[in-house]
Amino acid sequence: MKLSDFEHKKLLFRGDELKVKIETTVFPQTRLKQKEDILTISLSSYLKTDEEKSKEVSNQIMLWYKAQARRFFTQTVESEKAKYNFEYKGISIKDTVTRWGSCSTKKNFNFNWRLVMAPPNVLNYVVIHEIAHLTFMNHSKDFWSLVQQRFPNYIEAKNWLKTNGALLINFHL
Repeated sequence: MKLSDFEHKKLLFRGDELKVKIETTVFPQTRLKQKEDILTISLSSYLKTDEEKSKEVSNQIMLWYKAQARRFFTQTVESEKAKYNFEYKGISIKDTVTRWGSCSTKKNFNFNWRLVMAPPNVLNYVVIHEIAHLTFMNHSKDFWSLVQQRFPNYIEAKNWLKTNGALLINFHL
């Protein structure tokens, strides 16, 4: 993607669109800052060619998405832990094509970073879904009953993923 294309691209973040604003900074490192619906990317003036700048913007947006996903999923799992008193080992942020999340028998959670583009209720549903696997390592009636007990509108979020999931999976810069 050309550098000029980034400023016309809309990024999804937590169900909303973000506009990209690119500026140059004297600092040696690129910095990103989100304020309301604008993601400002301050590019290092050390980057000379459009190709270098474009690659840097793409890399930094991906790192930003992954950092936002890590922050959200960690905060949400910890919040749910305070409510439901469960133990887990760790949280990993992945780039998977077939799964939004998973819970291992060793009590590790894996979440797809692309979920951070979805609306908050969808993110919360995936967290509740994976936490329910700590109790039921299957998709039995009891599992779905627990998901519904903890997230009554889960079907709406599940359907959002079925309808819009390909948009997230196919997102590329």
